[in-house]
Amino acid sequence: MMQAAINYGRVLFELSISQTAIEETALALKTVPELKRALSSPVIPKGSKHKVIERVFPKEMITFLKVIVDRRDMDLADDIFEAYRTRVAEEEGVLEASLYYVTEPEEAQLQEIKAMLCKKYEKKDIRLRLIEDPGLIGGFIIRVGDVETDWSLKGRLRQLEQKIMRR
Repeated sequence: MMQAAINYGRVLFELSISQTAIEETALALKTVPELKRALSSPVIPKGSKHKVIERVFPKEMITFLKVIVDRRDMDLADDIFEAYRTRVAEEEGVLEASLYYVTEPEEAQLQEIKAMLCKKYEKKDIRLRLIEDPGLIGGFIIRVGDVETDWSLKGRLRQLEQKIMRR
């Protein structure tokens, strides 16, 4: 995720706009890709984009969206909303993590992983995003922010290859 999206997400959080308005905006941009494309288009004049924003989106979001459109950053919208959600989770004491797997873990395994992450990061709860990745061959990878813990077979093979290459 680009730093600009993270910065916009923080600003969105600090504006104290209702979560409902933010999620409605995110949903509209996600479900109607033509809308996002039109707001990103360099061919369409700013005035026309502003009129669309005023008619389509919640009033609380209008100024924020106009700034993004004027700065030609509408292509960052998905990442901006993701950064906003991450900031909300941080504020609530919830850690967001991603679990990449080949075989979906059972509920008991997920609970153990969540307990381990709660203890390690001293958080109340974990919001774990499950992502299937057959390229791992076996095992799993846990990613928390920029920290990645690799227990995959692919990662183990890569480590073995690096050891052999060093000799």
